[in-house]
Amino acid sequence: MGLGFTHAGYRDLLSRLLAAGYTPAAFEDAEQLLAERVTFVLLRHDIDFELAPALAMAQLEAEMGLFSTWFVLVRTEHYNLFSAEGSRMVEEILGMGHRLGLHFDCAAYPGATEPELNAACAKEAGLLEDWFGVDVPVVSIHRPSPAVVGSDVGLTAPRLHTYMPLFSGPIHYRADSRGLWRYGEPLESPAFLAGKPLHLLVHPIWWRDEETTPAQTLNDFIDRRHGQLQASVAANSAVYQPGNR
Repeated sequence: MGLGFTHAGYRDLLSRLLAAGYTPAAFEDAEQLLAERVTFVLLRHDIDFELAPALAMAQLEAEMGLFSTWFVLVRTEHYNLFSAEGSRMVEEILGMGHRLGLHFDCAAYPGATEPELNAACAKEAGLLEDWFGVDVPVVSIHRPSPAVVGSDVGLTAPRLHTYMPLFSGPIHYRADSRGLWRYGEPLESPAFLAGKPLHLLVHPIWWRDEETTPAQTLNDFIDRRHGQLQASVAANSAVYQPGNR
């Protein structure tokens, strides 16, 4: 992909998928679509760090007539889904026709057994369903252990999870983890060239107007968070002014 990890590059990726006959699909429909031999792509976004880049990417997809599934963390230090601004952005994404999934972090429950993790997963998914008024039928595990990858739905039952064999076997998986395409670029894969179903994990944080290194992207995120924290504290305390010590 000559345009790299930029919004223009992502638009080009989507355009080439559409030109090759791919249609977007929801995870819960994948098994049926496989049986029907449909040429489809599961567009998946795990939101690890912040919501604003997700909103920009969701708008880009909607402008192209596409939808994807957005997996959000309930327990994270990086963003707050239930704040006024966080909820507004998620609701705007859903209003474009996109789907919502749970990004579940097992590390938030140290020492938990599988039944305890299952209960916690159900609780988090239920929070999302109650708050945003939508179904959450699928879960993406945050930084999954080898025991999770390729396993059945035990941890997340009755909900599907994105590391089930269905979503990485007959549906060919590519991910941009750490700002690099794991397992190779999607449009150069034998699966794409043969028109087979694809599962693309695209993290919004890595895709920007101009291409940068992954390290610079994360440093820029830290700077933004610092500025947001300063502004929030100043808005809630007359004692503090940004820059004053």
